[in-house]
Amino acid sequence: MTEKSAILVVEDDSLVSEVIAAALDDLYSVTIVESAAEAMTSLGQGNFRLMLLDCTLPDGVDPELIPEADRLAAAVILMSGDPGRVAKLTDQPRPFVLKPFTLTGLRDTVRSVLAA
Repeated sequence: MTEKSAILVVEDDSLVSEVIAAALDDLYSVTIVESAAEAMTSLGQGNFRLMLLDCTLPDGVDPELIPEADRLAAAVILMSGDPGRVAKLTDQPRPFVLKPFTLTGLRDTVRSVLAA
């Protein structure tokens, strides 16, 4: 049996994070945090292959969060209801999940990013 890939979900809406966890936890090891500060701490403590990052966190997105994920070789998928927010967070093209999303679309995006 192979070990599940670890995914960090950074999402402040508990309903959305519960849906994401339910959609992914059969195939992946999912950790949920609600803020950019918690995400920075978790990234440093875990061995995450992927971070799903809500672009509209109440405390904002730490400008060092995405570079830290890159440094630790954790892929980043951005999530937002406003596609224009992506350009404000990163100067690199990143996979993006538009809210509201379908569970199939979310799973497919995660699977393709991890396979790359």
